[in-house]
Amino acid sequence: MENSKHFWIVFLMVFTVLFISCGNDEEEQLKYQNETITNLFGINGCNATIKGYMKDSEWKGVAEKIETALNAAYAIAVGPFTSIYGNVFYNNGIEIIVEKNPNGYIKWKTTEDGKKMYLSFYELDNNLQSSVNNAIMKMNSKEEGSE
Repeated sequence: MENSKHFWIVFLMVFTVLFISCGNDEEEQLKYQNETITNLFGINGCNATIKGYMKDSEWKGVAEKIETALNAAYAIAVGPFTSIYGNVFYNNGIEIIVEKNPNGYIKWKTTEDGKKMYLSFYELDNNLQSSVNNAIMKMNSKEEGSE
């Protein structure tokens, strides 16, 4: 009787371990993500497509953080600087690429055609408003830049 009892205890322990380890088949996978932000700064036609390669849980809230930072930077811009935002984003097909492993920059990077901004994923929870503002100034003057 004692051996039978031990058998069932061991059997249940092994079964539990196998069941738990087999249940991890749905682990999140990295995948291409994108979302378009429309009517930035309250201006019809000021849009940007946010892109990245990350897990769903990492992607959640990325576009909202960027939209909030862009609108906040615009809101504190003074005089002629507000028009810079419209110049950059109005019907220009702007892409903002969020990278978990930035190459050649720490916070942000722009391309010389003024159409792409690269952002470090880790900057999303730091001084994002300042970073997007600095990147937009480079984009407006069609300069490569990075920080």
